[in-house]
Amino acid sequence: MDLIHLDWDFHGHLHGTVSEVIVNGSWELHAALNDYGDIKDRLDAIVLTSRQLLDVMVWCHTPDGILSSKHALCFLHSRSLLLPWAEHIWSVSIPPSHSSIYWRLHHGKMPTDENLKKCGCIVVSICSLCMIVDESSDHLFFHCQFARQL
Repeated sequence: MDLIHLDWDFHGHLHGTVSEVIVNGSWELHAALNDYGDIKDRLDAIVLTSRQLLDVMVWCHTPDGILSSKHALCFLHSRSLLLPWAEHIWSVSIPPSHSSIYWRLHHGKMPTDENLKKCGCIVVSICSLCMIVDESSDHLFFHCQFARQL
């Protein structure tokens, strides 16, 4: 005998709401659901409240759970992190071309064969300075024999 009156469609899908399967603070499942693995065990692990609560949407990125246009805008356009080294590389004493190279290197934006491959370009790569290994930012600036001599 089924305690809950849920509808089955012609594809075999069960239709209903959660409130229809909670009776007197406990789960009362349709008998057919017992054939679906560990559903009953997983539902029994959920603690149900003794009083009925309103079903509301909650925005988890705010303390009060309320979504405002300001919160949405801040979430979509989150402010960049303050980088302590940024004020040192973008200073008057360093030429902007050097600062730009450092910034591009730090963010992986150097125009190397390695980055062209990441974009889907088919490139036969070799370091044009040492002619030994593939061209990459790491190799060009730190490991290349030519760069080490500089």
